[in-house]
Amino acid sequence: MNRKVSRNQFKTRWLPILLFVGPVMLYYIGFMIYPFLATFYYSFNTIAPIKGELTVTFVGLKNYIDLLGDPIFIQSVKNTLIWSIVGPVMEILTALTLAFLIYFKVPLHRFYRTAWFTPLLVSGVIVGLVFRWIFNYEWGLLNVSLRAVGLDDWALNWLGRRDTPLMVVIFVHYWATFGYSMVLLLAGLSAVPEELLDAARVDGANRFQVILKIMIPILWPTMITVLVLSFIGKMRAFHIVWALTGGGPLHFTETVATYVQKRAFGWNTLDLGYPSAMSVLWFGVVMIGVGLINRWLKRQVEY
Repeated sequence: MNRKVSRNQFKTRWLPILLFVGPVMLYYIGFMIYPFLATFYYSFNTIAPIKGELTVTFVGLKNYIDLLGDPIFIQSVKNTLIWSIVGPVMEILTALTLAFLIYFKVPLHRFYRTAWFTPLLVSGVIVGLVFRWIFNYEWGLLNVSLRAVGLDDWALNWLGRRDTPLMVVIFVHYWATFGYSMVLLLAGLSAVPEELLDAARVDGANRFQVILKIMIPILWPTMITVLVLSFIGKMRAFHIVWALTGGGPLHFTETVATYVQKRAFGWNTLDLGYPSAMSVLWFGVVMIGVGLINRWLKRQVEY
């Protein structure tokens, strides 16, 4: 009798949960957990063709040691770190400003909300290709416009120089993604109690004081989330870079993600061990960076 009750309880309580959660867990294990564990395993091995067959050979930390002497990897790390610092700062400042403009309902605020969010709906590959045409030296829209107004000296080879390609990539990615941060901040602003704002106005606070002393402190947890998401997005940026510059010229816009792609599939090296080590190492760097950002920003709230 007790066994029948326990079985019935299992069916009524846990069976629906398993039906809902089971497929998601299978997907997560198959496409997230297993690839991560396989990548971690391959990072300690060399995979090379021997007598017509791919052979896995354990090499220990050799792949990780080789990374430290790889000039392309070091260049890609520098590029990505610059991007992950400059990009989120630009994004949070722009998104916060625009979110306040929409929140206070400036004229045409509904149009602005749609227009500023629209770039996020465009595929990153399409964005990269379009801006590749815009920044073309000969017939790109930017240089043609500059020449048309007599600014011929400003018409540069934006994607072919040493100093400008990384700036262009950062700008294009920023243009395509700041709308997401704006929407998150706007959602955070909608949670600010209206009664608190009315009380501050009654006490004589102007709009700037209300924003600085009340709204931003309440919005701070959302800003932390936005910064962390933006940081992660820059640290693993791939599709826009791949479509816009392919990591060139001479690896001046190479990111860790694009270099992993090249070493794993683009250069026909047939060795997944080295790019796996790169991926594992960068995963650790991203996790450390996220932890430091969270800790520092939360300490600012405490003090």
